[in-house]
Amino acid sequence: MSGKCGELAALVDRHTDGKGNGAHATAIDSLGFMRECEPDTAIRGVSEPLLAIVLQGKKAVLLNEETYQYGVAQYLVVSVDLPLGGCAVEATPEQPYLGFKLKLDPAQLCEIIAQTNPSINKQESVRGWFISDASPPLIDCALRLTKLLDAPQDIPFLAPMISSAKSITVF
Repeated sequence: MSGKCGELAALVDRHTDGKGNGAHATAIDSLGFMRECEPDTAIRGVSEPLLAIVLQGKKAVLLNEETYQYGVAQYLVVSVDLPLGGCAVEATPEQPYLGFKLKLDPAQLCEIIAQTNPSINKQESVRGWFISDASPPLIDCALRLTKLLDAPQDIPFLAPMISSAKSITVF
Protein backbone atom coordinates (compact mmCIF):
# COMPACT_ATOMS: atom_id res chain seq x y z
CA MET A 1 0.00 0.00 0.00
CA SER A 2 2.92 2.37 0.50
CA GLY A 3 3.15 2.72 -3.29
CA LYS A 4 -0.42 4.01 -3.69
CA CYS A 5 -0.14 6.20 -0.59
CA GLY A 6 3.15 7.59 -1.92
CA GLU A 7 1.54 8.28 -5.29
CA LEU A 8 -1.31 10.11 -3.57
CA ALA A 9 1.16 12.09 -1.43
CA ALA A 10 3.04 13.14 -4.59
CA LEU A 11 -0.19 14.40 -6.17
CA VAL A 12 -1.17 16.35 -3.04
CA ASP A 13 2.36 17.77 -2.84
CA ARG A 14 2.10 18.91 -6.47
CA HIS A 15 -1.32 20.52 -5.92
CA THR A 16 -0.22 22.37 -2.75
CA ASP A 17 3.42 23.22 -3.52
CA GLY A 18 4.04 26.94 -3.41
CA LYS A 19 0.64 27.68 -1.87
CA GLY A 20 1.83 27.90 1.74
CA ASN A 21 0.72 26.10 4.88
CA GLY A 22 -2.85 25.25 5.80
CA ALA A 23 -5.97 23.98 4.10
CA HIS A 24 -6.23 24.13 0.32
CA ALA A 25 -9.52 23.91 -1.57
CA THR A 26 -9.72 22.07 -4.87
CA ALA A 27 -11.97 22.15 -7.92
CA ILE A 28 -13.95 19.33 -6.28
CA ASP A 29 -16.16 20.98 -3.63
CA SER A 30 -15.94 18.21 -1.04
CA LEU A 31 -12.19 17.63 -1.46
CA GLY A 32 -9.39 19.55 0.19
CA PHE A 33 -5.73 19.09 1.03
CA MET A 34 -3.62 20.03 4.05
CA ARG A 35 0.02 21.05 3.92
CA GLU A 36 2.11 22.01 6.93
CA CYS A 37 5.86 22.56 6.92
CA GLU A 38 6.23 23.41 10.61
CA PRO A 39 5.21 21.08 13.43
CA ASP A 40 3.11 22.21 16.38
CA THR A 41 1.09 24.87 14.54
CA ALA A 42 -2.23 24.23 16.26
CA ILE A 43 -5.50 24.81 14.44
CA ARG A 44 -8.73 24.83 16.46
CA GLY A 45 -12.28 24.94 15.25
CA VAL A 46 -15.46 22.98 14.76
CA SER A 47 -14.93 20.08 12.41
CA GLU A 48 -17.74 19.00 10.14
CA PRO A 49 -18.23 15.34 9.17
CA LEU A 50 -15.14 14.31 7.23
CA LEU A 51 -12.64 11.69 6.27
CA ALA A 52 -9.00 12.79 6.69
CA ILE A 53 -6.08 10.63 5.57
CA VAL A 54 -2.46 11.32 6.53
CA LEU A 55 -0.25 10.89 3.46
CA GLN A 56 3.06 12.18 4.79
CA GLY A 57 4.17 13.08 8.31
CA LYS A 58 2.13 12.67 11.48
CA LYS A 59 -0.76 14.58 12.99
CA ALA A 60 -2.22 15.03 16.47
CA VAL A 61 -5.91 15.61 16.98
CA LEU A 62 -7.18 17.20 20.19
CA LEU A 63 -10.61 16.75 21.71
CA ASN A 64 -11.04 18.40 25.09
CA GLU A 65 -8.04 17.20 27.14
CA GLU A 66 -7.37 14.10 25.02
CA THR A 67 -4.71 13.94 22.29
CA TYR A 68 -4.51 11.22 19.65
CA GLN A 69 -1.86 10.81 16.97
CA TYR A 70 -2.14 9.22 13.59
CA GLY A 71 0.35 8.86 10.76
CA VAL A 72 0.89 7.77 7.19
CA ALA A 73 -1.89 5.58 5.78
CA GLN A 74 -4.13 6.17 8.78
CA TYR A 75 -7.36 8.10 8.72
CA LEU A 76 -9.70 10.03 10.95
CA VAL A 77 -13.47 9.96 10.47
CA VAL A 78 -15.55 12.63 12.17
CA SER A 79 -19.24 11.73 11.99
CA VAL A 80 -20.74 14.84 13.65
CA ASP A 81 -19.75 18.48 14.10
CA LEU A 82 -17.11 18.45 16.87
CA PRO A 83 -14.86 21.10 18.44
CA LEU A 84 -11.47 19.65 17.49
CA GLY A 85 -7.95 20.94 17.41
CA GLY A 86 -5.11 19.54 15.40
CA CYS A 87 -1.49 20.03 14.52
CA ALA A 88 1.21 18.36 12.50
CA VAL A 89 3.74 16.70 14.79
CA GLU A 90 6.08 15.51 12.04
CA ALA A 91 6.67 18.12 9.34
CA THR A 92 9.61 19.93 7.76
CA PRO A 93 9.95 22.15 4.68
CA GLU A 94 11.62 19.21 2.90
CA GLN A 95 9.05 16.64 4.10
CA PRO A 96 5.85 18.56 4.88
CA TYR A 97 2.84 17.04 6.54
CA LEU A 98 0.37 16.22 3.73
CA GLY A 99 -3.25 15.33 4.25
CA PHE A 100 -6.30 14.43 2.18
CA LYS A 101 -9.67 15.70 3.46
CA LEU A 102 -13.08 14.73 2.14
CA LYS A 103 -16.28 16.25 3.53
CA LEU A 104 -18.90 13.59 4.22
CA ASP A 105 -22.65 13.85 3.93
CA PRO A 106 -24.02 13.05 7.43
CA ALA A 107 -27.08 11.18 6.12
CA GLN A 108 -24.96 8.92 3.89
CA LEU A 109 -22.48 8.39 6.72
CA CYS A 110 -25.26 7.28 9.09
CA GLU A 111 -26.55 4.87 6.46
CA ILE A 112 -23.08 3.34 6.01
CA ILE A 113 -22.56 2.97 9.75
CA ALA A 114 -25.95 1.27 10.11
CA GLN A 115 -25.23 -1.11 7.21
CA THR A 116 -21.64 -1.97 8.12
CA ASN A 117 -22.01 -2.05 11.92
CA PRO A 118 -25.48 -3.49 12.64
CA SER A 119 -24.37 -4.54 16.14
CA ILE A 120 -24.01 -0.92 17.35
CA ASN A 121 -26.33 -0.39 20.30
CA LYS A 122 -28.06 2.93 19.82
CA GLN A 123 -28.30 3.34 23.60
CA GLU A 124 -24.50 3.38 23.97
CA SER A 125 -22.59 6.64 23.97
CA VAL A 126 -20.61 7.16 20.77
CA ARG A 127 -17.64 9.52 20.62
CA GLY A 128 -18.44 10.83 17.13
CA TRP A 129 -15.02 10.15 15.63
CA PHE A 130 -12.39 7.44 15.27
CA ILE A 131 -8.92 6.79 13.87
CA SER A 132 -7.99 3.64 11.96
CA ASP A 133 -5.62 2.20 9.37
CA ALA A 134 -6.55 2.93 5.75
CA SER A 135 -7.31 -0.07 3.58
CA PRO A 136 -5.86 -0.33 0.06
CA PRO A 137 -9.33 0.23 -1.52
CA LEU A 138 -9.76 3.44 0.50
CA ILE A 139 -6.37 4.80 -0.63
CA ASP A 140 -7.19 3.77 -4.20
CA CYS A 141 -10.52 5.63 -4.09
CA ALA A 142 -8.80 8.76 -2.70
CA LEU A 143 -6.17 8.46 -5.45
CA ARG A 144 -8.82 8.21 -8.20
CA LEU A 145 -10.64 11.25 -6.83
CA THR A 146 -7.42 13.28 -6.65
CA LYS A 147 -6.43 12.29 -10.19
CA LEU A 148 -9.68 13.86 -11.40
CA LEU A 149 -8.15 17.27 -10.65
CA ASP A 150 -5.98 16.74 -13.74
CA ALA A 151 -9.11 16.18 -15.87
CA PRO A 152 -11.35 19.11 -14.90
CA GLN A 153 -13.80 18.35 -17.71
CA ASP A 154 -14.64 15.03 -15.97
CA ILE A 155 -15.15 16.45 -12.45
CA PRO A 156 -18.90 17.28 -12.74
CA PHE A 157 -19.73 13.77 -13.91
CA LEU A 158 -17.24 11.51 -12.09
CA ALA A 159 -16.49 13.26 -8.77
CA PRO A 160 -19.95 12.63 -7.27
CA MET A 161 -19.66 8.91 -8.05
CA ILE A 162 -16.14 8.57 -6.62
CA SER A 163 -16.64 10.76 -3.54
CA SER A 164 -20.04 9.32 -2.59
CA ALA A 165 -19.83 7.99 0.95
CA LYS A 166 -21.30 4.73 -0.38
CA SER A 167 -18.19 4.19 -2.51
CA ILE A 168 -15.82 4.88 0.39
CA THR A 169 -15.75 1.89 2.69
CA VAL A 170 -13.87 2.98 5.79
CA PHE A 171 -15.21 0.51 8.32
